[in-house]
Parts: sequence; structure tokens; C-alpha cells
Amino acid sequence: MDDDTTHDDETRTGIEAPADDAFTDHFTSPIYDDPAGEFAPFGTDEGADLLADWAARSDELGPTSTVRDLLADGFDDPSDVDGMLAELDDEDGVDTATTVVGAGFTLLRLTGQIDDEGRAAVLRALAALESFYGEQPELSRMRDDLESFV
Repeated sequence: MDDDTTHDDETRTGIEAPADDAFTDHFTSPIYDDPAGEFAPFGTDEGADLLADWAARSDELGPTSTVRDLLADGFDDPSDVDGMLAELDDEDGVDTATTVVGAGFTLLRLTGQIDDEGRAAVLRALAALESFYGEQPELSRMRDDLESFV
């Protein structure tokens, strides 16, 4: 399998986009550059799509960009993000959790920062994924790295 493809041979773009120095200095695990890992932030369809979309539009991101901004981009009504985030508490919220993780790490990778609300949402999403899949080294690594990022 080529390093730029997933299990379904779909080519991944965006992972080669330049990452912010604050991101690369702190998030050093190979999972952050893994385009195919089942639990890697950009190995899922949701994470890869978010990274590719926002890497192409990185000029729209800045120091005040939020995870909510990235999530709201897919909705006609930005308040729909509240409903999406509420799904993190449902046992059927796995797809939502994967999307929130992808959005949070996309923002981190491209801007080197994350807002407080976004950090909390990503941590909730990681907990939801661990609840569903059980403890996974990649999920633990992302949680630990995010909790220690300042």
C-alpha cells in the first residue's frame, strides 16, 4: 500500500501541506503524518477531507480561527454545530467524534493553535472514540499531546 492512500486506495491530499512550527514541535508522533491509520487524525475519511479542504484554503485561517469555524463550514446554519457537538454524548456519535478530532487537528496542524472550546470538544471526541473502540495507543497519544499543548 502506498503511503498516500487509504485502505480503499483513495488518494489522500493535504497531508503534505506545510504544518505550522508550533504543531510540528509538539505533535511529534508519526500518527500525525499517517494518511492511512484507522485511529490517526488524518487517516479517516473525515480527517483527511478536512485537512485537504482547509489546506487548500489555509489563507482563510488565522490566529482567531476555531474548531467551530471548521465544523460550521459544512452547515447552512452555523448553529447546527451545537447539535453536532451534542452528538458526542451519544453512543452513536462515532462519526461525529471522528469529524471533531479531524477538525481540531486540522486547525492545530495548519495554524499551530486551538481555541478552548475546540480543545474541550476534541478531548470529548477522543473520549467518545475510546469508549466505543476501547483504549487505542493513537487515541491516547492524541489526548496526551493535546492536554499538554499550551
